[in-house]
Amino acid sequence: MFGFRKSSERKKISSVPAECDETTGTLIVRPQGKWSISLGLADTKTLQKAYAEASPKTQLRTLKFDCSEVTEYDSALICYLLKCISFCREKNIATDLDSLPADIRRLTELASDSANAGTKTHGNANESDIFYHIGERVTQVAENARKQLNFLGETIAAFGKLFRGKARYRGRDVLYFIQGCGIDALPIISLISFITGMILAYIGAMQLERFGAIIYVVSLIAIAMYREMGVIMTSVIMCGRTGSAFAAQIGSMQASEEISALRVLGINPVEYLVLPRMIALTLMMPLLTLYSDVLGLLGGFAVVSSMGVTPEQFWNQTVLTMNLEHLFSGLIKSVFFGWLVAWAGCYRGMTAGKSSLAVGEAATSAAVLGITLIVIGDGIFAVVFNIIGF
Repeated sequence: MFGFRKSSERKKISSVPAECDETTGTLIVRPQGKWSISLGLADTKTLQKAYAEASPKTQLRTLKFDCSEVTEYDSALICYLLKCISFCREKNIATDLDSLPADIRRLTELASDSANAGTKTHGNANESDIFYHIGERVTQVAENARKQLNFLGETIAAFGKLFRGKARYRGRDVLYFIQGCGIDALPIISLISFITGMILAYIGAMQLERFGAIIYVVSLIAIAMYREMGVIMTSVIMCGRTGSAFAAQIGSMQASEEISALRVLGINPVEYLVLPRMIALTLMMPLLTLYSDVLGLLGGFAVVSSMGVTPEQFWNQTVLTMNLEHLFSGLIKSVFFGWLVAWAGCYRGMTAGKSSLAVGEAATSAAVLGITLIVIGDGIFAVVFNIIGF
């Protein structure tokens, strides 16, 4: 009454002629007529039947298509051709796509490439072989290095635009991240730095107290905090606190396609998202390092004061020990370490996958990468400072 057709009437392309040429070992499939999704999808029963009848006595080598009788087609024909190709691939039969018309061949190749995208093909590689795993690992390391260098180049280009006044970002974002990287981080830095100073004092006192040189514990605390421990502890804290937060924030935007939307709007996500975070943390790290140094000294004083060192002695010994080299060595490193922590967090966020699990992994790996870069960078600074006598 309403013009609906029965299921048997719609599926007019369910049976496709297929035959075998025994002289050449070729399977030939002959699609015919009109192919449309509205008419249903064809199966490969006739192809499988032709293969079963011919395979015992004929070595089948090639699959060919004869589409000369196809009048109209849409994706239904492409789906059927892909089914035939997949079946013959399982039977180790090659497919001659040149037998298809040019337009159908292009669509079939495109659909086949899309279906195989992301599928790893290892040929005859033995996955239990140690050389296979070594090769896989080397490939992963090389790919990660390529991504890191690419992101590093984008970051440097964004800073270049910043210095020329052409970078596109919001100034209020920088202020927001300055608050998150600076004031909000003071409680945890205060606790860790104060305890670190106490630990250094106890370690130094264990040895120097034997020689009656307890006053030199003050020198040990001052030099250790200003040159190494203050900047290292602050950087590690910011890795776990801020670097991973950057990765989670940007990774969530990556998962929800917000970064793709920025690119569609013509906005560079590195300038808009990464640059404010890196500016904020790079500016705040020297201030946080100085704050950590002072809290470390107070922690050390809390220990040595119980061993007979007066506030005046502590202050005089600190002034006598400290010089600009000790102070600026930590501050110079803090600028670079702040940049590295922010870069690691943003990099992991920008390269995160599009799932909640991938966002969590990005946050974790951001902290690991940031700490690794800090340790490597500190070693490089130690060598350079030793060479130049700083």
